Amino acid sequence: MYHVKQMSTQPVSLTLKQPFQTAHGTTLVRPLTLVKVWIYDDQTENTVVGFGEIQSFADYRYALENQSTSQAIIATVIQPMLRDLVFESPKHFATLLAAKVPYGAFAKAGVEMAVWDAVGKLTNQSLQQMIGGVGTNVPVGMALGMPITATAIRTAIQAGYRRLKLKIDGQQTDFIALFALLQEFPEQMFSLDANSSFDGHTVTKLQHVPDNVAFIEQPFEAHDFVAHAALQKTLRPALSLDESINHIADIETLIALHAADAVTIKQGKIGGITAAISAINKLQAAGLKPWIGGMLSSNLGRGVDLALASLSGMSFPGDISASARYFESDLTTTDFTIVDGTMKVPTTPGIGVTLKSSVAML
Repeated sequence: MYHVKQMSTQPVSLTLKQPFQTAHGTTLVRPLTLVKVWIYDDQTENTVVGFGEIQSFADYRYALENQSTSQAIIATVIQPMLRDLVFESPKHFATLLAAKVPYGAFAKAGVEMAVWDAVGKLTNQSLQQMIGGVGTNVPVGMALGMPITATAIRTAIQAGYRRLKLKIDGQQTDFIALFALLQEFPEQMFSLDANSSFDGHTVTKLQHVPDNVAFIEQPFEAHDFVAHAALQKTLRPALSLDESINHIADIETLIALHAADAVTIKQGKIGGITAAISAINKLQAAGLKPWIGGMLSSNLGRGVDLALASLSGMSFPGDISASARYFESDLTTTDFTIVDGTMKVPTTPGIGVTLKSSVAML
């Protein structure tokens, strides 16, 4: 059995190499909260430190839990109860935590990530091994912020990305020009991410999407499951819901209404690694298409995404770009690179990344 002996959190800010613009706004600095847990193993009497990160954003434009909310939930609710939790595995820990705290998905995910990291180190298993992933490499994609240019697309294609996600705005994007541009690259897989920027009138712009667009993410607001279900019946490409998915119950609602053919799985937003695996299993059983989305995470979160992307049956290349593309300085000495459109899944115990000494000592 395992115990949490101690836990600490530390807000950090990572500066992007270039601004990332979506329909929600522009991000230049990515706030995260580093989570550090000390896990004790009754059997071996060893204690190991595990690391996680809380991936909520600075404001409420993307989700109704921001960094301040996450930190408050950690300090006032989760941290005081941790010493009383005795668990046999990270999944058991997640189940106990979810039963006691039915809210705070981002906060819970950050703590659970650190527990998986520590238990993996204690048992000498990688996260991929612990969750049943397969393969040494996974296919990956890149997300391009607005404005979309031919140069940016060509550069990403030359880098080898299997899928390119293009951020769009239902009110401002020139779709005639965009669709003409995409037809210049007929062999490249694209997806479009609307970030809830369409309404019932502007969504008609999506009726003539080129054939190389595999799916469209989140046209409508997060609560509009019924509107998404109606739209999915009329569109050739799949819809993939993102902002709508904040709890495993949202997966069940989506399945019941067939609100979309695909779902963007973000462990940091749905409540953690265990919830993400449960969501993937439910979607695959329903004949729908899960895939792994990105959260402008550090390399710590990217390591988790790679392990999840190695689970069997992922429908599309995940949003997991090379480390060098993101931040002026990341949290780890580990960097992820793209080779032939794929990325290597970490194999060392835990999440499989090494934090910089200055970060690990926070």
